[in-house]
Amino acid sequence: MLAQLSTAVWRKAKASETAQGCVEVAELDGGLMAVRDSKDATKAPHVYQATDWQHLLAHLRGETPTVGRILVSVSDQCVTLTDGHGVARQPHVYTHHEWACFLDGVRNREPQLIAA
Repeated sequence: MLAQLSTAVWRKAKASETAQGCVEVAELDGGLMAVRDSKDATKAPHVYQATDWQHLLAHLRGETPTVGRILVSVSDQCVTLTDGHGVARQPHVYTHHEWACFLDGVRNREPQLIAA
């Protein structure tokens, strides 16, 4: 999987195109999606099954009431993305602006954010 991550094509929401930091996703072989925080390259990307990613997107659009494996917590200072199964140990932390740009893309069903 490390080889896939080194050649992954990272995409972000249209509203994030001019942002320094953002939520970026990449589709990997084997039905996997990788998620990273572009402003902190030292943190390993989170890798999830595409079905887990789809579940998160549906939840963020208000289509499903429950949260799956991918957990989002919002505080006054930031938005944190964590792995509910504990596989990805380091959380990714986004500013409210970064998260709002990502949510805009999720709500608009931007194809670059969705696994094929």
